[in-house]
Amino acid sequence: MGHRTEIHDKVLNAKSLEDISEAYGSWAKTYDQDLLENFGYQAPARSVELLSKYLLMEEAVVLDAGCGTGLVGQLLAKARKFQIDGADYSQSMLDEAQAKGCYRALQQVDLNQPLQIAADSYDAVICIGTFTLGHVRPEALHEMLRITKSGGQICFTVRDEFWLKSNFGSLLNELEQASQAELSELQTIDYILSEGSKCKLVLLTVL
Repeated sequence: MGHRTEIHDKVLNAKSLEDISEAYGSWAKTYDQDLLENFGYQAPARSVELLSKYLLMEEAVVLDAGCGTGLVGQLLAKARKFQIDGADYSQSMLDEAQAKGCYRALQQVDLNQPLQIAADSYDAVICIGTFTLGHVRPEALHEMLRITKSGGQICFTVRDEFWLKSNFGSLLNELEQASQAELSELQTIDYILSEGSKCKLVLLTVL
């Protein structure tokens, strides 16, 4: 457990994308077991449950942004016959996701940069465990909105400490005031049981 905790701390304390890539590269092979069995990672199951309540169409096209090893993609595939694409910065994590066989396509991207994806490409975007310190900034929501169809959903989590330190609250207010999105759900849920950590679980409807 000491080694796993050290890797986890390295990810949480990453200062650059290079640090993140290195940390996830060394963690990819044991990531699923560590988070689900040892740490009690709650966010994937709770988020897929919430998105599935709103995204009712069969064959809906979903982007798993920050897909990691594919934990969320696996749950999406079990929930409904979604067509799922995945995107992540770490190629090592993408290799693990590819092996799960639940993705239509996978691509290596930096979610903090403009995405090479056409507007209105997806019925929904789900982004779990990615909006956190040193990872993806709140402003990445603008690109997620651009690539999501009107009437579609964006479901994401934000660690509570990052929510407090960032401008997520004001950004969501701005999006609503600009009639770009409607805040359909805002919940506080358990994030990782072994940490006792909480996160915000958010669902936006794109207008």
